[in-house]
Amino acid sequence: MIHTDEDDEFERIERENTMKGQPYHFDIFVSPSQRNQVLEEVAKAIDEHPTWTGRMCAQEIRNMKK
Repeated sequence: MIHTDEDDEFERIERENTMKGQPYHFDIFVSPSQRNQVLEEVAKAIDEHPTWTGRMCAQEIRNMKK
């Protein structure tokens, strides 16, 4: 297997996370309106499945909106 620069970077991130004891996360702010828009898009995609489970799942996702 060929070892790339990307592999090195993933290993570095994993080492840093092990030292911190916390999972890696991005410090990106997402506004409530952006969050709600994404949740609605996901719910609409799930709504396309005409099953009871799909509708219930879409409703639960909509309930996550702020």
